[in-house]
Amino acid sequence: MTNFMFIVIVVIVLAVIILFGTVFGKQLRVKMKGRTDEVMRQDAQTPEGARDYYNAAIREKEDFYNRASASFAEISGKRAATENDLHNSRKEIMKVTNEMNKCIDANREDEALQYARKKSTLENKINVLKDTVAEMKEAEAHQKEIVKQAEEELQKLKDEKEQVIFQMEADSQIIELHQSMDALNTNNESERMLERVREGAKKTRERAEGSRIAYDSSAQAADRRLEASERERNAREILEEAKRQRGK
Repeated sequence: MTNFMFIVIVVIVLAVIILFGTVFGKQLRVKMKGRTDEVMRQDAQTPEGARDYYNAAIREKEDFYNRASASFAEISGKRAATENDLHNSRKEIMKVTNEMNKCIDANREDEALQYARKKSTLENKINVLKDTVAEMKEAEAHQKEIVKQAEEELQKLKDEKEQVIFQMEADSQIIELHQSMDALNTNNESERMLERVREGAKKTRERAEGSRIAYDSSAQAADRRLEASERERNAREILEEAKRQRGK
């Protein structure tokens, strides 16, 4: 990067800082924040956007739950180690007491005093360990409640996500269906075309009916009906003659 480019970048950064420090800059930040909030609100009203926001919140809950669980495991481990140290110290003080008593019985005063000092140190250690174990148990119980609450809130949020997303997807499908129906009902061009078809079918029917009536009223139609009647009469005469000949 050249010196000139570095200077340009520094000038731009300073200009942005100064701009956002002015009244206009503050107004601009408010407008940008309002625009961002509006976009977020619109995005949150879609199943995809809502799923993203829920997933982000769930990740935060999971992170807190994992940290709480790790802290609980650490406290539990320290409490167990302290209790083990307390148990060993109690065993050690019993040994020291026995050795001290042996020295007393054998009139070994100096050695008995040394064991007495060890016993005093162990007694102080045991008292400290007992207090520490009690505090750790309390902290462990408190941390366990935190883990339990974090787990419940995490599961509750996951259940809420499933319910809300399912409902939003179902509602979105209903909205899309209704919009499609409205689009079909409000398609004026298609409706106009259908009206033309209906009018055309009606006019065609009227012309066909008029043509039939006109034909039925024509002389040609009357002649044909007369011819048909004459043929029918001749056919019946032939039929009657045939019956007489056969004695019927």
